[in-house]
Amino acid sequence: MKKKTIMITAAALAAGIVSAADVSVTADFASAYIFRGVTFNDGLVFQPGAKISGLPIPEEFGSIALGTWANFDINDNGLGKEFTEVDYYVAYTLPVTNADLGVTYTEYTYPQGGAADREVAFSAGKAIGETGLYPSIALNYGLEGVPEKDCYIQGGLDFSMSLTEELSFSTGIKVAYLINDSGTDGFSDAVAKAGLGYTLTENWSLSASLNYVAQLDDDILPDADANAGTLGYDKEIFATLGLACSF
Repeated sequence: MKKKTIMITAAALAAGIVSAADVSVTADFASAYIFRGVTFNDGLVFQPGAKISGLPIPEEFGSIALGTWANFDINDNGLGKEFTEVDYYVAYTLPVTNADLGVTYTEYTYPQGGAADREVAFSAGKAIGETGLYPSIALNYGLEGVPEKDCYIQGGLDFSMSLTEELSFSTGIKVAYLINDSGTDGFSDAVAKAGLGYTLTENWSLSASLNYVAQLDDDILPDADANAGTLGYDKEIFATLGLACSF
C-alpha cells in the first residue's frame, strides 16, 4: 500500500511539473537522413520529436529542457521500414542575459542493435540586434561509442525575417571542423539551408526547407562505399517538410 501511495504521489508530481512547463511536438519528413555530412538513408524518412522546456525552477538558476528525437526509415534502404535511431537529451541554459550559453547531454540509441553513443555539447550564440542575424558555435565531445574522444566543432551564421504576420523566411550556413582522436583532423562538412515557416494557429505551424551538404575534405569525411557497406558522404541535397505543435 505504501509503495502504491509513493508511486501515485510521484506520478502526480510529474504531471504537475509537465503541466507547468512548455511542451512542443514536431513531425518532420525528409528526403534523406544526413547527419554531420554522413548519409544514413538516401530516401524518405520520418523524424518525430518532443521537448519539455520551461521547467519550474528559479530563473536565477537558468533553465532545463528534456527531449527526444527519432528517425524512421520510410524508404527501407534494404534494411526494412523501422525506427533506426531514438535519441534522448537534457539541455541546460545558463542564466546569462547577453548571450545564449548552454550545455546538452545526448544519448543516441539504435533499436535494431548497436551500442549507444553518448555526447556532451557546449554551445554559444547571440542575436545581433534587430538584424535577424544569429552567429553561433557548438563544441560536441564524444563520451562513449563511435564518437568517443572526438570533438566536432560547428560554427554557424543564421538569418531570419518575417515576410508577413504568418509567413517567415530563414537561411543560414554551418561549417564543421573535426578533431579526430584516432585519425586526421580537419574541416569535414558544411551545410547551407533556406526555409519557410507558416503559422497556422497560436499552437500549430508548418515548415519547409531545402538543404545543401558540402564535403570539405574527403580525408576527413570519406565517400560512402556501397560495395564495402560503409557509410559516408553520398547525397548533396535534401528537403524537409514539418508540422509542429506547442502547448
